[in-house]
Order: sequence, then C-alpha cells, then structure tokens
Amino acid sequence: MSILLRYQGPAVDDGTMNVYDAAANMVAFSDFVVAAAHKVYGDDVHVKAEITAYKHASFGTDLLFQVVGASMAVLPFIPDIVAVATTVKDSIELFRFLKGEEPAKVVYNDDHSINVTNNSGNIIVVNTPALSLTLDPKAGLAAAQFVGEALSKPGVNQIEISSDGKQIAQATTDDATYFHPIGSDDTVTETVTRMGLVVESLSFKDGNKWRMWNGAESLLYAMEDEDFRARVNNGEAFRKGDILICEVLVKQTKVNGALKLQRTIVKVHDHKIGPEQPPLING
Repeated sequence: MSILLRYQGPAVDDGTMNVYDAAANMVAFSDFVVAAAHKVYGDDVHVKAEITAYKHASFGTDLLFQVVGASMAVLPFIPDIVAVATTVKDSIELFRFLKGEEPAKVVYNDDHSINVTNNSGNIIVVNTPALSLTLDPKAGLAAAQFVGEALSKPGVNQIEISSDGKQIAQATTDDATYFHPIGSDDTVTETVTRMGLVVESLSFKDGNKWRMWNGAESLLYAMEDEDFRARVNNGEAFRKGDILICEVLVKQTKVNGALKLQRTIVKVHDHKIGPEQPPLING
C-alpha cells in the first residue's frame, strides 16, 4: 500500500527546507502510519515501511507496508489500503477536532464506529482504530513531529496526505499546536518477575516485539536489554526454540479509561540452546 505525505510553503518551493527536519518528519510519518496499520490489524503482525519517492517541489514519501504473521509467513489476506488510509484520515481530523485536549465523552456504537465529543460540545464520528491511534502516546509524539513541529517552521504552511492519488487529510499552521500526545497513561500495577521464555519468533529490528512461550501461553514481549541485543547483532548463535532466562517487567496501565498490559524483557541472564519448538501442553 502507498500513502504520500506532502508539505507546502515557500521553504518547500525554493528548496530551503532543512534536510534534518525533512528526515525527522519522514521517520515520524512512517512511525505514525505503521502505528495506524497496527491499530487496524493488531500487534501480532509486522508492518514494514519503505521510502520510495520524493515529489517535485514538495517533500513527500510513499510508504509500502508488508504485513506478515508472527511466524514471518505472509498472512492469507491482502492488506486493505482503504482501512489504513481511513484510520490515518480520521486520526488527523480527530487531532484537529479535539484541539489538543482529551475527549469530553466517547460513545461506542453498534456498528463499531465511535461518537467523540470535544470540550466545545461538538461530535465527530470516527472508526475505533482512529481513536486508539489518536490517543496512543507514541503516535502522538510522531504526529507532534511531522505535523506540529513541521508546521511551526518558517516557510512551511500546510501538509497534505493522499492515498491512491486522492487527498485524504490536511492541516495548516493554524492546527500546529493541536498535534501532540493526548492520551493519558497511568500505571496501575508494576511487577518484575524472573522466568524462562522460549523464543517462538525473532525480531532483531529495534522497537519490534518478540513472541515467546512462557509455559502456558504464547505472548508478545518487548526486548529492552540492549546488551543482549548487541550480543545477537555481533553474531551470537541464536535460533527459534532457544530459552532465555529473563527479568520480565509486567506493567498494567490505564489509557483513557481502558486497561492495558505490557510485557517487557528488561534483562537476559542466560541464553540456553533449546528444542526447535516449545513443548505442547495437553489438556
């Protein structure tokens, strides 16, 4: 799938847009659309973003997404560009609608749409992934960069996002202050546990999660042990089925009224060569 981000303004037209700003905006936009794809398909898929093009007289990028399963095999469906593009469109509109503030009221409808009321009493209807994306702190940081920061720079006065050759969203300098993290993230409980985990699928790319078998269920864990990742990157033998003895942080947070559980490997104490497949539990 392909989505294009385009900036407009004198700094773009005369080629004086700072190259470091352009690079930061490109990365942030990629992160935002990847997050949108995850809101549509869930965290169990891997989404790949590639920069494929720059457009004349503007800064733009096409993003290609490869959606694969946790086993790194291609999923048996074609990614729906309309669903992801709609989520991006609705989220940009929602940032502008909320004006940087948390919703005053959220009502979930039977057709899976959501009525969102802002602090002025107005209502907008969006899809569920769009609200989740808008209130996601990391997506908010990305939007703050490629929209908020970009439109605060001299000579850049508008952004346009298009898909399949059609404009789906835009924002101007008047909207710049609305783009920042909106969702609140309050810690409810936090525990650290030492446990053994069997690797089911590997992800050596920074920020991606590993699927691990804990003896009872298969779950996704963020890998934040930088020393261990460095050992793997430097050639330490590693394969599916290996056992890691880890310190695992389990954090429960409340994000905009909803509970969320995060599992993070903070330290790998031992790496044991294990069977190719984790043991199966009957019953």
